[in-house]
This record gives sequence, structure tokens and C-alpha cells, in this order.
Amino acid sequence: MSMVPEEYERMAALEDSMWWYHGLHHNVVNALRRFQPEARDILDAGCGTGGTLSAIKQAFPDAMLNGLDIAEQACDFTSSKTGASVTVGSVDALPYPDASFDALVSLDVLGYAIDLDAAVAGFLRVLRPGGLCVINLAAYQWMLSYHDRAVGQVRRFHRREALALLHRHGFQPIFASYWNTLLFPFMVLRRKILPAPPASDVTPFHPMVNRLFKACVQLESLMLARRMNLPFGGSLFIVARSPGS
Repeated sequence: MSMVPEEYERMAALEDSMWWYHGLHHNVVNALRRFQPEARDILDAGCGTGGTLSAIKQAFPDAMLNGLDIAEQACDFTSSKTGASVTVGSVDALPYPDASFDALVSLDVLGYAIDLDAAVAGFLRVLRPGGLCVINLAAYQWMLSYHDRAVGQVRRFHRREALALLHRHGFQPIFASYWNTLLFPFMVLRRKILPAPPASDVTPFHPMVNRLFKACVQLESLMLARRMNLPFGGSLFIVARSPGS
């Protein structure tokens, strides 16, 4: 199950400005800069509408960027936004040769109705020895809500569960932390207590609220960049390495 077309359009319109994407992109770029600064071939497996690859392009202007998404609509957005090499396909059947990439990013994709083991095994297969895998996941199955249904997600993850999945396929985790911690109480209120809206939470925020929320996730990004573990949050951020030098 993938997102409906309207959700892709909302993502494309908001991912350069909305606070949550701001924090996510900072986390990804910080991880790549710290753990794989010489990366030349980078794949975003489940690239959505290209916001992450756009942020990576600014930080790694000489890298060869690749994107894959199951929705042709998303691939079109990514291609026009980034100029990356973009392929229509599923993350649990990656159409790339072995050892193709120095780094792989996959953000909020493992929560879809895919073969988890096939996806993670594929991540390892297409990474070069010592390659970096950067994953973001929606946290806590009990937080499944209208938002997940709107964007097509069917599962959320606990840190222990996600690390076990990576270990099972041979990855060596470097860092794992929850984030979106400061705003998590508001997230619980919105998604589990208040009446459900008709669409996802990818929606325009008042500029003052957006700035305030950006400041919260930016503070957390600084903490994660210093390898500080946050004890809970709406998302789970994991950095792992494939075996080898």
C-alpha cells in the first residue's frame, strides 16, 4: 500500500519548509557527514518526492544520487527536483547490482506493507563493504493512527525490535535514538485523543508554530549529532554499517 496521490502532492509542496522534514533532513545529512563523509554513490530507497535527496545534494554536491520509489508520481517529483537517477520499484526488491552504493538512506519506508526481511537483506546486498545505512522509522505500534492510514503505513517500531532486525541481516548498528521527543506529548494528543482529521499531519502550520517546532527538532538534531540518545519520541533514527572495511 502506498500513499494516495493527494498525499504526494502535499509532501512535495511542504517538505522544504515543514518543521518535521527540517529535522529529518538535518539528521540524515549529519549522519552522512559524520560516518561516511567520502560517500560518492548514495541511494534513497523510498525517496518520496525528493526532499531528502535535495538536502543530500546540497551537502554532497559531487555525489551520484539515486532514488527509488514505488510510485511513479513520486519518482517524477524527485527527478525534476534533484536531477537524480530515479527508478520506479519496491524497497523489498531493489533493482541494483550487489555493492553498488557507499550509503543508503531509507526513511519511514519499512512501515509499509512490504517484506521486511527482504528489504533489509537487500539494503545490505547493494551496499559496499563498510557502507552506511541510515534509517528513520515511525515509533511505537500503539501510536498507529489516522496519519499512518493516510500515508499508507501499517506498522511502527520499537528501538529494540528495529535493532534486532538489522542484526539479523548482518548490519552493525552504530547509533540508534528516538527523536521528535519534545513535541511527542502534542503528537499523542493530536493522534490518539482529539478527533481524527480527514488527511495526514503533512499540512501547513502557522508560520510562528512552524518556527517554534523547527527550533525543537533542530535542538534534537544537535543532540543526535553528538550521539546523545533520546529516551522516547515519535520517530526512531538508526545508523548502521555493513560488514567489511
